[in-house]
Amino acid sequence: MLRVTISFLRNNARSLRLGILPKQLLNSLYSRKERGIADRKYFSVGQLFLFFAISLSVAGGCAGSSETVERPSTLPESMTPLRNDLTLNNLSFLNSSRDDFGSTMSLDTTLIFFTSANSRALGAHSIFWSRRTNAGWSTPELAVEINNSQSNGVPSILPGGQTMFFTGCDYGFGDCDLYRVESGVRGSVDQKTIPWTIPRNLGLRINSSYWDSQPCISADGSLMVFASDRPGGFGGRDIWITLRDQDGSWRPPINAGRYVNTVFDEMTPWIAPDNRTLYFASNGFPSIGGFDLYFVPIDPEVGYAPTALARNLGKPINSPSDDIALSISSDGSHTFLSSNRSGGKGGYDIYQLNLPPLTVDPVAIVRGQVKDQEGRPIFARVDVSDLRTGNIISRTQTVPETGEYAVVLRRDGNYGITAEGTGYLFNSRQIVVPAKLPENREYQLVHTLGGMDGWVRLLIFFASGGSALERESTVDLDRVVLFLQLNPDIQIEIGGHTDNTGTAENNLQLSQERADAVKAYLVGNRIPAKQITTKGYGQTKPIATNDTEKGREMNRRVELRVGGIQK
Repeated sequence: MLRVTISFLRNNARSLRLGILPKQLLNSLYSRKERGIADRKYFSVGQLFLFFAISLSVAGGCAGSSETVERPSTLPESMTPLRNDLTLNNLSFLNSSRDDFGSTMSLDTTLIFFTSANSRALGAHSIFWSRRTNAGWSTPELAVEINNSQSNGVPSILPGGQTMFFTGCDYGFGDCDLYRVESGVRGSVDQKTIPWTIPRNLGLRINSSYWDSQPCISADGSLMVFASDRPGGFGGRDIWITLRDQDGSWRPPINAGRYVNTVFDEMTPWIAPDNRTLYFASNGFPSIGGFDLYFVPIDPEVGYAPTALARNLGKPINSPSDDIALSISSDGSHTFLSSNRSGGKGGYDIYQLNLPPLTVDPVAIVRGQVKDQEGRPIFARVDVSDLRTGNIISRTQTVPETGEYAVVLRRDGNYGITAEGTGYLFNSRQIVVPAKLPENREYQLVHTLGGMDGWVRLLIFFASGGSALERESTVDLDRVVLFLQLNPDIQIEIGGHTDNTGTAENNLQLSQERADAVKAYLVGNRIPAKQITTKGYGQTKPIATNDTEKGREMNRRVELRVGGIQK
């Protein structure tokens, strides 16, 4: 087996920029030879290590060590998985004679972003995009607003295409940092482009003074994975994971652990749309070539820590060359990878797979629109919350010209989707996704926002026939708390309403008790009682028929009204 000095890797690290090793460096590190093809199942790395003696002798830490580490052997033919049902297609319309890699696709599959070192790049690498039209894919265009004269790349977008995470180098806290950019109001911006705003650094909670690169935001927006050479890892470059905190910000990253990371390099991580599989590239496990693509299962219910040893994805995904940057569209319909295998246009090329490597669980796709009471679209922020925990798991925004948005939700969830625009009251809607979905399911939502002197139906839940607030109510109640804290001079009324089930007298009492329960929560969170009045309306003000269950459900509600009592 080839022996590689850690100091050699460190000395070359600064030249690697976005983390894609130069071909000449790869050729100097790893030998390759062609191997035959046979049908094989996936073998775990744990099984492979039974057949390979991997000697690790690192003295005094990795940085600057003169000791050597033996790289794992090539994967033997007898243990190489083969997928005869998978085919790869070179996306020649995107690729150039130089490196092209790191692709991401919008939910509607009409827009693809990728990284390229082609002759039009502003720096060593830049982000480009192409749009699908009736005539096919358009000629790739430089994303001018995002790029600068340094290396920029490895984009990852939320399903609606309005928010992108990417890598930018030289101007941040470390060698490379992670950034977020959102689309803004189009104004005079050309119709064929996206009016991106100024990119924002994700800050020192995510970035470090080291190299941080190659972000992937999950389809539901609840977690992000990236590669970094910061301290606290296993050596070289490791995969790190960060989750959304309760308020929608990012928690400090944690290392993905020993099932994923080695003393060598792991990079280009990607989360499957169902949040149950982590894909990544590595040169630290027994492989077919230099960098191979691997996967590990992850469990959303236990914090997304990998739950089993990494497995090689086999052929034809991996080759005797270097294979990296596997990505899957948010609906699971399109899969891409990058490779410098023979037969390409030069450097790394982007390829499309006919199928995802592993089955992707169906997801819920929510397409919504935010408008005012006259039907005009609103440029709004959209938050997705897990009603069972109260945590914000995703944050995006609408298309300014249409008020539309799209989000992806995992199965077996109870979600609140809240739209909030400047100068308007917020509006929340509930989506309950069943545990079993035979296929992707689409939901349509419309949020109608009232003005600051208007009213809004709150997403409030009570025990059946009672006035005790349930846990799921806290998402909207906490928004009311914040609203009143920011507007201490505003007077509000909390109005309770019922359907016509039962007696009018009992319904009047129940509606008053429910309104009072909401006030008690607000006062318990330091909102002055004098700022809030309550009134129970019983069944006297229906907004739908009481002849159907749907209508009765709409009539059972709690409303917040600004500025006084209903007439």
